Amino acid sequence: MKILGVNKRFVLATGFGALSLILVGCGSDGVAVSDLRVIHASKDAPPVNVRVDNKNVITELDYTESSGYLKVNSGFKAVAVEAIIPGGNLDVITVPSIQLEPNKRYNILAINETATIKPLVVAESAATPSATEVAIAVVHAATAAGSVDVYVTAPGADLNAVSANFNFSYEGVVDAGALPAATYQIRVTGAGSKTAVYDSGPINLSGFAGQKLLIAALSSTNATEIEASPVKLIAVADTARLVLLDEATKIGARVVHLSPDAGAAAAGPVEVFATSTALPGTVELIDAFSYTEQFPGTNAYANVPKGDYVFDVAPNTNTIGDKVLTSPSLALTAGIEYTVIAAGNVGGSPAFSLLATGDNNRAIATQVSIKVAHAAALAGSVDVFVTAAGAFTTAQVESGAAGAPLLDGFTFSSISDYVTVAPGSYDIRVVPESSGTTAINVTGFAVTAGQVATVIARQPDNDGTPADFGLVVLTN
Repeated sequence: MKILGVNKRFVLATGFGALSLILVGCGSDGVAVSDLRVIHASKDAPPVNVRVDNKNVITELDYTESSGYLKVNSGFKAVAVEAIIPGGNLDVITVPSIQLEPNKRYNILAINETATIKPLVVAESAATPSATEVAIAVVHAATAAGSVDVYVTAPGADLNAVSANFNFSYEGVVDAGALPAATYQIRVTGAGSKTAVYDSGPINLSGFAGQKLLIAALSSTNATEIEASPVKLIAVADTARLVLLDEATKIGARVVHLSPDAGAAAAGPVEVFATSTALPGTVELIDAFSYTEQFPGTNAYANVPKGDYVFDVAPNTNTIGDKVLTSPSLALTAGIEYTVIAAGNVGGSPAFSLLATGDNNRAIATQVSIKVAHAAALAGSVDVFVTAAGAFTTAQVESGAAGAPLLDGFTFSSISDYVTVAPGSYDIRVVPESSGTTAINVTGFAVTAGQVATVIARQPDNDGTPADFGLVVLTN
């Protein structure tokens, strides 16, 4: 169970049309006010900003996030919603006059996928919870699920011995009323079935005693989440957000071998071993792993139980007794997909290390998301240029005619945040600051809408295979 601070941001997308959507304004003393909360439930929509009377009041709210309740001056308001897209924002909703009634609380979810996205107005529970209760309303906003039965039971209860608490379909809302703020297990089955397609495991709601919760069923977004369940839940209170993945959700891990001398140190390919309390002892994760190889593949992850992990790299002898590296303990979170890069030198400087980064593989219909990692120690500090395909020659990039680099002074072992670009083709040049001469030149790199990529700069290995600098590209 994970309790998160509320993030005052909101996401919508192109494709809304002229919808009459009630959104947020700013209250002031002596003026009647309303409360408004916006929740992003559209799994492939980009971030947006919201303006009221031409003032930004919500910015960059992403999938599963809630704005929290905001005080809104009651009355008529002019509202504009702009989608955050590569190359500039675009107003997708302009509503010149929306009426908000005094002393009312509004919940608006952006639902459906981008092409048919729309707002869904949802009422919170009408019950007033006591100091030892929590009042719950539940909304079905998961396009990945049809009609379902929902069971809210004591942990471990036999589903065959109890009846479903309720059944609902997409866009359905159920007021479950006030319940004791205790520990529960929420399970979701197909309508009429006793086989759970979602199982929360034990959930302690005592921290929400005296509050109202809006629980929304949303679609899972990455392959690791989906392997456990097509849906996940979020529970939103006034000031916090609880993310509830299926209890069987694992972590996703992929590993890239970019240590140029590890093969020489091990006299051949290496193996990777994983040790964790989540595993039955030490497990051989990768066998016969060579320079530039990726495990389990360019666009796949191996799913392993959540927990803390120590990785050992050893020669390909089926034992870790002659290991060349033991990593520090890495805490890996359920539902997150990680890329781990073996970089640096076993027998020299910079030293061998594992660079780990959590990947956000949610596909967004209006953009491409790219993250860059520097695993080419020989290149030193570099400038990374990403320009439209054919717009500039290598010489123009080196002379400064292409403008400022995307990443300036990017050092070995650094991993950037995601950068969003429009779908299309790009030229990528990596220029060491020490020489000013392009070391990596990739032209016509094509990316498509919804793609998430990790681009890793690598160098030749110590045997000169490959013989030049280059990129390893991993995708979702």
